[in-house]
Amino acid sequence: MSKEKTGIGIIGVGKYIPKIQITNEFLSETTGLDANDIFKKTGIKCRYRVEDGETATSMSATAAQQAIDMAGIDPNEIGVIVGATFSHDYIYPAMACKVQQLIGANNAGSYDILANCTGFQVGLATVADRMKADPTIKYGLVLGTAIQSRYLDFSDIDSALFNGDGSGAALLGRVPKGYGILETEIFTNPKVYESVRLRGGGSSFPMRPENINKGLQYIEMNGMEVWKEVIQNQPRVIRRLMKKMKKNIKDVDFFIFHQANLHLIEYLMGKMKLPMEKTYVNVTDIGNTADASMAIALCDAVNGKMINNSDLMVITGVGAGFTFGATAIRWY
Repeated sequence: MSKEKTGIGIIGVGKYIPKIQITNEFLSETTGLDANDIFKKTGIKCRYRVEDGETATSMSATAAQQAIDMAGIDPNEIGVIVGATFSHDYIYPAMACKVQQLIGANNAGSYDILANCTGFQVGLATVADRMKADPTIKYGLVLGTAIQSRYLDFSDIDSALFNGDGSGAALLGRVPKGYGILETEIFTNPKVYESVRLRGGGSSFPMRPENINKGLQYIEMNGMEVWKEVIQNQPRVIRRLMKKMKKNIKDVDFFIFHQANLHLIEYLMGKMKLPMEKTYVNVTDIGNTADASMAIALCDAVNGKMINNSDLMVITGVGAGFTFGATAIRWY
């Protein structure tokens, strides 16, 4: 099938959420905030963290296998694997390379991208573009994975209240023309580059004996700056996507948002004058899973039969940097 005659769509999804709970009661002990106040502030009841032996690649492989099973394909038919994560097993090699080994996708080319909480959406666009450019690629796999618990200072109110661990996957294949991934819009506001960061281990702050006690190993987040960026630029990236497609926001049947905060999602839907029935929210139950967030939400929505054939859906997120993205998909 040539690229002119087909679209690139999602034909399988999967997820993995670890078992250990991070409850509001636990965070009340570490932050000094009342558990009920934590829920009121975040809209989150619980988050989850990995066990000692779990890794980004082990979680990703589990989610990937579910997506492969749903699609009913041979892993050897996968031509490209892209991992979206900041929490690779090592600084390098790429997480996707190890996942390729674990799932037995012996014919794929694999690499990682770093776009933080919008990484999965950017990964979908990246793999779709590769498949459109190269018609010999039959299937592509996108992974969104985050282990944040190992980088959290649980006394830090800005970061500890929201973040948890998880992984999600989507398998892309060729679908009829006019379906699948239709258009993508991505832009970045680098003026707030420092507002969400993890410095320890980077080349500017390699972890050494002389700085090991400076807290560089923890996620740092300016919560107010995040809120301002999202409410200003998340609607903007969606509007730019709609303009590119010559569509109206009300033409969209379903939204998948990065699950950062329940109140943010409610605000965004209100800003667009759309009912909450046009989106799916799991942040209340599992928290903000960063790079995995949209992938897990998509998996839940698909398995819950919330997205119907021919629906126009938009998956949209924001990641540290700050990078904003939105992708339109005609579901098949």
